[in-house]
Amino acid sequence: MLKHIIKNIDTAASGLSAGFSGVTLETAFQPIISLAHHRAVGFEALVRGYSQAGKPVYPPAIFSLAQTEFDIVYLDRLCRALHVSNFKQANHPTGWLFLNINPNVIVHGKKYGTFFRELLAAAGLSPDQIVVEILENTLVDEPSLDNCVAFYRDLGCLIAIDDFGAGSSNFQRIWRLKPHIVKLDRSIICNAANDVVARRMLPNIVNTLHEAGSLVLVEGIENEAEAMIAMETSAELVQGYYFGRPVSGPIVADSAATVVSELFTQYREVLGLRQGGDKYQSYVAALERAVACLEGNAGIFSENLDCFKPLLVPKGGECCYLLDHHGKQLGETCVNQSAVYLGDRHFKPLESGQGAIWIRRPYWLRAMSRPGEVQCTRPYLSIRTGRLCVTLSLAYDSREGIRVLCFDLDCEAAEGN
Repeated sequence: MLKHIIKNIDTAASGLSAGFSGVTLETAFQPIISLAHHRAVGFEALVRGYSQAGKPVYPPAIFSLAQTEFDIVYLDRLCRALHVSNFKQANHPTGWLFLNINPNVIVHGKKYGTFFRELLAAAGLSPDQIVVEILENTLVDEPSLDNCVAFYRDLGCLIAIDDFGAGSSNFQRIWRLKPHIVKLDRSIICNAANDVVARRMLPNIVNTLHEAGSLVLVEGIENEAEAMIAMETSAELVQGYYFGRPVSGPIVADSAATVVSELFTQYREVLGLRQGGDKYQSYVAALERAVACLEGNAGIFSENLDCFKPLLVPKGGECCYLLDHHGKQLGETCVNQSAVYLGDRHFKPLESGQGAIWIRRPYWLRAMSRPGEVQCTRPYLSIRTGRLCVTLSLAYDSREGIRVLCFDLDCEAAEGN
């Protein structure tokens, strides 16, 4: 089949082209950008179709032309051969070529002989230059999906799960398939741009995928706001119109360098504000004063309540509590009785904190690892108010041993202060 497919590829003004059922097929390359490297490190190959009258024929219409099993396999292989040939002609020796492959073709393709290994050998491309994008939702048969991934992994290609976060995508498949790259569906970046909770969660989703052993690519970025949201995560790769549209013709690896450089300039400014403590500066100062008061007074928790009172004056201050070096809470929580959202009765069984062990909480872990420095958690659900809060914490030496003073702030009220 390879020889027959190669014969069907012709030279066009914008590169190589091929024909199928009266439609001329061409390749368009969209850059895959490494934010850290400020340049394209790969290109996704996308098929573009044109009728005999020169009018665009969009991919869904192209693939609907393949009615039989043989035609489905043939068209998929024809597109791959066209993309590989155009990529080779573009002479980009170190970049990745991202290829979309329908897993069903692997299931049926075995009936029609070997193909992909021969194609790469004929083009002189190493399998480790190829990133195979598998749209997992096209297969509900898990064994077939596993076989598809194993086939390309054994060939030496990189595996990417495409459109993660859409349809039936789930982490269980990520853990099982262990892809090299996970591409986050555009719906995720759109949700993050329009929902503060989704935006807050996105960095954690990326971190979870990293811990599963995958690189993360955020796709579908179309504007500066979405690009900055991607910058706030630790995702390595990005893709979208904001960084480069799919184009036919020569590949330009550094076309996004200026755009990425400007993003980093803006991100440094945002990062500088965060590190400068401007966001919670008044609360940090109040926490430090309370610790200074505690350091100068010995005795049990109940004898030092005056030291805590200043923490409950600023707007947004919810409560404060003291932990020992084992993470055990000493005494009850001191609560701001004037807090508007005080007392979510849904969490009434969790209200008393005396004697609770908070050793697993980030505010205790971080404070203990860096005594004398105020630490700040990411937002989380407050069991006292049922709203999002952050905790400032500070570890210090007392006459009874190391103590950690914790100060909870209502996110919305504190940030608007």
